[in-house]
Amino acid sequence: MPDQIENIAKFVKAGKALFTILNKKTAGRFTFKVKRFTKAEDKEIYFVSVLNGPDNYSNYRYVGTIFGTDFRHTKKSISKDAGAFKAFAWFNNRMNENNLPESVEVHHEGKCGRCGRKLTVPESIVAGYGPECINLV
Repeated sequence: MPDQIENIAKFVKAGKALFTILNKKTAGRFTFKVKRFTKAEDKEIYFVSVLNGPDNYSNYRYVGTIFGTDFRHTKKSISKDAGAFKAFAWFNNRMNENNLPESVEVHHEGKCGRCGRKLTVPESIVAGYGPECINLV
């Protein structure tokens, strides 16, 4: 499982990750988008948003920012009491500890975690990266 968690962490920070976290015990789920801040390649800054309605660009709400491995609430984040904020903070901490419970599943949304293009090659669909991007992560 630690290798699997490491792969999930790489996917989340690949640059344009879109994925759903599912808690099998409660059936609760959130779909997150994690995007690298392009002007900060050397600083590892990522913006986290959550899907809040039908899947289109305008239905994502800003949740918080990852600085290195630290997930933080910012002035424009949703409330710290929001379920999506709490879920991503918990998920990020568990990823950092290499301790994601088996009751939690992470599903990518059929798009490359690095470039965001639709995945069509069966091996790419399993991996979460296109054939060119997998060599760059």
